[in-house]
Amino acid sequence: MSENVPKYTDAIKPIRTLLNPKFEGYKLKVFDERSQLKHFQLPPPAITIPKIPTKSKLSYKEIQSRIHFNHLFKGFEIDKGKGICFYFDSENFVVLAEYDPATSNVVTHRLVKIQQPSDYSGNVEGRHLNFNYPSLRALSPNLLLVTNGFGTIFLVQIKNDNASSYSGEILYQMEFKGKQESDINNNIPCVLLDGRIVRESEDDLHVLFLVYNTVLNQETRGTLFDISLLRLSMSPQYGMEIIHVLRGPDIPFYCNIEFNGAGYVIGGNLEYEVVYKSSNHNDTVEPMYFEYDQKSEKQEMSTTVQDDKKVISPYIWTQTSSDVTICFQLPQGTPKTAVHCNFSQTHLSLTINLGDNPNISPELPPIPCYAFTHLFDLIDPSSSLWTIEPAVGLLTLHLEKHNHNTRWSHVFQHDDGVFETLDPNEFAEFRERLEKFTYDNSEQFGQLASKPLQHPIGYEIEESIDYEEKSSTFLWVDREGNLIAKASGGNEYLCRQFEYLEKTEISNNISLFPSVCLKSDVDGIVYSIGHPIDSSKLDISPLVITHIATFNAFAFVQASKRERRFSFHDPKNRFVIILEGDHRAFIYKRHEVNENYDEQSVVELAFNSNDDSEIIGVQMASIENAHVIVLKSNSMIIIKLL
Repeated sequence: MSENVPKYTDAIKPIRTLLNPKFEGYKLKVFDERSQLKHFQLPPPAITIPKIPTKSKLSYKEIQSRIHFNHLFKGFEIDKGKGICFYFDSENFVVLAEYDPATSNVVTHRLVKIQQPSDYSGNVEGRHLNFNYPSLRALSPNLLLVTNGFGTIFLVQIKNDNASSYSGEILYQMEFKGKQESDINNNIPCVLLDGRIVRESEDDLHVLFLVYNTVLNQETRGTLFDISLLRLSMSPQYGMEIIHVLRGPDIPFYCNIEFNGAGYVIGGNLEYEVVYKSSNHNDTVEPMYFEYDQKSEKQEMSTTVQDDKKVISPYIWTQTSSDVTICFQLPQGTPKTAVHCNFSQTHLSLTINLGDNPNISPELPPIPCYAFTHLFDLIDPSSSLWTIEPAVGLLTLHLEKHNHNTRWSHVFQHDDGVFETLDPNEFAEFRERLEKFTYDNSEQFGQLASKPLQHPIGYEIEESIDYEEKSSTFLWVDREGNLIAKASGGNEYLCRQFEYLEKTEISNNISLFPSVCLKSDVDGIVYSIGHPIDSSKLDISPLVITHIATFNAFAFVQASKRERRFSFHDPKNRFVIILEGDHRAFIYKRHEVNENYDEQSVVELAFNSNDDSEIIGVQMASIENAHVIVLKSNSMIIIKLL
């Protein structure tokens, strides 16, 4: 049997008795912001999240991952009853945030600065590398595993200086270079997925942890992702080794290591294959080349259009008293399915998915890439639309101004230096210039060449929803890198439960992982994920997935949230939360018995009318009290749900 074919295969199925066919909907319950909501201003220097450059070479899946990256990390309790979370401030310090449910007070402590490379070239053998956001995993109440986003991994110890103060110390740092045939001096940017301290014997204490990094498929030039299981010795000499590597086309939405280190569960929309095992030196990994396109780099370096010595702008735009028109030049033949455009009243999200073989000309401007980018002023999304002419490669956005007769100085809140095209004739010249680089392809594109495709932006479906409309697959991978069990079905991933680090639950000789919520018709089905402790002895599947609760109509209500940032459900299945946009949270509560109606609450998170800071993270600060802590770039917000 192939090592990539699991021994056990099972289907994920809901239990009919846990469904509520009589459910009619949610009733709105007013949320008491005075007693149930508290704002805490972050001390300086607060948080600055690097923006995704418009010329970024990131793949669409990487961009989506960054948009939904949770910058707030759960920690173990240090002082009994107090919730612990971590974040990185603007000076790259790890900051410990301690929340006391009794007083609703938050105290922050700067632990240690995580160094960033000052001479990072961003290239490996001529191939561009994109850094990742720093990530963190709490291993114990006083030990953290941290990445700086550039390929350096740190082991950090938390010190209790006195009864009310904490500091940090870096015990060890290691460079992650992936597993490849050729030696590369540069570190490889990686993101932590999970980590756990494991004791195999009295003298063998070590950390098992999982990271992912980007690789390039040499045949298709598409983006793939390596998931590496690593071992870090906790002896004074430390020392890190890669145990095995999986590879797949998606960043996993679920990854958890079993408490005794026997293996781990990985969940994704597509499956992963083993490409390296340390125990078998005959197994090799394809060279780890990062996404790079020679034409794209020439395009970025180009600063002229033909011989007229004019700087290439990423777009041209003009405006009237009531609307704004923006034109982008795309590769000739770009279909409508490649365009993923979504508007809110305040933001633009636009990415172009050209697939593995984009027809990019050096004369073209950079491919547009705007990840939830703040616009200059408000617009009316329902009255806005976009059009594309594939034969010419012309993408046009028509934005309806919310405030008519307001003149925009530039398109985005942060000026990118693109001046307005005041002469309408320049738009005709722009189109002529596009046609200059195309040819008669009416037979190739059929009717698409003669008629622009139009979609109201308010109804355009993002690829993020397309991404979720796939069967969720969960794999059990043992420590040696063998795919032992697989569970899948026609269930789309909706969310997972909040982190719960304090203890590992064991029920009926099964160790339980965090649960997940999957779609079933319009409902959200909560499944427990477990590993039978004696599965190898009993010859049974090491992966048990069971329907334990139902959030009525949750799949339906989540699909209606066009600016969804984060979705999580309570470990005790009392509620599910959706954070949308910059300042709004939707809470859906669940009753234990089947009732016709459940409760819905809408929470406004903006501190005042001028608060436009982004929601960048969320964790559960207190499981027992159902207190959720939301991280914004300049504040923390406590939502008390019980």
